[in-house]
Amino acid sequence: MLLLMRSLLHLRLLLLFVPVATAQQPAPCTQPEAAALDFWVGTWDLAWTNADGSDGQGTNTISKTLGGCVVHEDFQDTTPDGTGFAGQSVSVFDARSGLWKQTWVDNAGGYLLFTGAPDAEPMEVRTAPFANPQGQSQINRMVWTDVSGDALTWRWQSSTDDGATWTDRWVIAYARAE
Repeated sequence: MLLLMRSLLHLRLLLLFVPVATAQQPAPCTQPEAAALDFWVGTWDLAWTNADGSDGQGTNTISKTLGGCVVHEDFQDTTPDGTGFAGQSVSVFDARSGLWKQTWVDNAGGYLLFTGAPDAEPMEVRTAPFANPQGQSQINRMVWTDVSGDALTWRWQSSTDDGATWTDRWVIAYARAE
């Protein structure tokens, strides 16, 4: 009986400290690093030059969801007589790893995973190395540059020398629609 009473006392003492420990935890997604993509939030008109030299256009709506923890992207190619390419991504700052993590999916069956440091200048996220069709190790990345309140440049780039040099594959000029 004495052992049972001691166990109950220990349990009560433990329960007294659990709420204090929980209350001291920071609110989710409030670290300064979790705001690294806030510049991207909004509705954007997009313009680019296609590989054949024709003009491309689209929209991209970026919002914060799930209590402000997730950056959700909704991309639409609106080029007249275009491909109708569309895709979405979700990005989150993973406090445990200290990295941004993004997942991209699209209507062409594409699925990509990216990671990036929140303090990179310029902001970027990269794929893991993979073997391209030529058998080379390749890394892809997205980079946001020339960021201002109403505009930015987004670059899709690739590297086959472990990031020593980068080649633009797709450059999009963003202009805020709102």
